[in-house]
Amino acid sequence: MAKYHVLDGVETLSANFAKFIEDLSRTSISDHGYFAIGLSGGSSANIVGNALSNTNLEWAKWHVFFCDERFVKLSDTDSNYNSLKASLFDKVPIPRDQIYTINTETGIEEAAIDYSKKLQSLFGDIKLPKFDLLVLGMGPDGHICSLFPNHPLLDEKDKWVAFVADSPKPPPKRITLTLPVLNNAKAVCFTVTGGSKAEMVKNVQQRPLDKNIPASMVQNSQGEVHWFMDKDAAKLLS
Repeated sequence: MAKYHVLDGVETLSANFAKFIEDLSRTSISDHGYFAIGLSGGSSANIVGNALSNTNLEWAKWHVFFCDERFVKLSDTDSNYNSLKASLFDKVPIPRDQIYTINTETGIEEAAIDYSKKLQSLFGDIKLPKFDLLVLGMGPDGHICSLFPNHPLLDEKDKWVAFVADSPKPPPKRITLTLPVLNNAKAVCFTVTGGSKAEMVKNVQQRPLDKNIPASMVQNSQGEVHWFMDKDAAKLLS
């Protein structure tokens, strides 16, 4: 069952979110020597940056992946890496070779295969990677990562990373983690703010496993699902 953390505003949300990540990072590093986290772009990137940029953690033991990425140059304003570089990576000493970016010098399908290999370099040759934490945002249509409503990729069962060539939102080419990876993480954390998301948050709660609402398909039987929200985003929850 999802755990809801409803806070007064973005600053309070960021402070509580930071404490949540601090605790999880320390527990993970104590348990297996590193902290494997997947981050998202968009408004989630700003929340992550605000939460963590002044936090003292064992950054040298962090391994950072991207829950999805737009197939553009890393310096492009559409790049999730670029958003997080400004809000987080330029402010904390995570080793650059432990921030795993996509290869934009090849084709989109080859980039997805290459990114799977980067995951395997940390997690090994296993059925599914076990992230310590995946941080997700949610679009107004309920999409997560680059998994959009009723898209065929919602049925993917085997791949860790898939490519999207027909995204309904620009840019059209992206790579994304798949649902089996999301649902195998030790913890998944949504960060959602604003009253414009309130109706979709309610729909996620009331309509689990609905392909019209990809966020509702994150039903992590292997770990925990947390929602960090401000009161505006949570106002329609039962």
